Amino acid sequence: MTRMIASRWQPILHALLALLASGHARAADLRAYTEEFAPFNYTEQGQPRGLSVHLLDEIAKRAGLSIDTRFMPWQRAVNSNADDTNSILFTTVRTVQREALYRWVGPIDDCDVVLIKLARNRRIQIDKPADMARYTVGVPSVGADQDILHNLGYPMRTVTGVPANGSIVRMLYAGRFELVSGVLLSYAWQARQLGLPAEQLQVAWPIQRNRGCYYAFNPQVDPALFQRFDAAFKALAQEGKLKALREQIIKP
Repeated sequence: MTRMIASRWQPILHALLALLASGHARAADLRAYTEEFAPFNYTEQGQPRGLSVHLLDEIAKRAGLSIDTRFMPWQRAVNSNADDTNSILFTTVRTVQREALYRWVGPIDDCDVVLIKLARNRRIQIDKPADMARYTVGVPSVGADQDILHNLGYPMRTVTGVPANGSIVRMLYAGRFELVSGVLLSYAWQARQLGLPAEQLQVAWPIQRNRGCYYAFNPQVDPALFQRFDAAFKALAQEGKLKALREQIIKP
């Protein structure tokens, strides 16, 4: 009786094992964790969009890699990348504090981190770093901004962390903050999406320049996968494909 039951279940077990094996075979070479950070990475009607997303697709094709891209809140993306050896975190602003935490491929774009004001607020005048302390600043509650400001000696009592970047833009226009910290290109994009006059956004003071934003790999990534990805990025950049994507996706 036992043998009869075992023989009846054997084909099903074989089918399940085959299914598991095929699923394992189709597993992506790399996982890419990201957030909503337009125009670099964002979703539109459920579809991934943005410069970094499209460039990632081109890199995957060139390198012959399969990459599974997953959108989630930034801190969860950071944690997922830390727990997943063969994974990428993007779009990641490169900072002194983050330097040793990742292996870097890029830069994708300049991504200078700046303090931004509204042009109509003419009383704000920053001529030297010490002047920054006179004004209230809104920053994303997670990300590089607070670390950069802290290392510059900025008085953190005047800094307010806000969970959603879109809320920061609204709050700046509503007068809740005198300044916001971040990447001007992203805030201008958000302002246009909210129907706000993006031309009002002006750089009041740069707090980090010339470090760029990148694809940040878990430091324990398989070296062969990393090298294939890095070589594909460099080839696309050298051929002018990265510049063409910037011009196509990021409108002046």
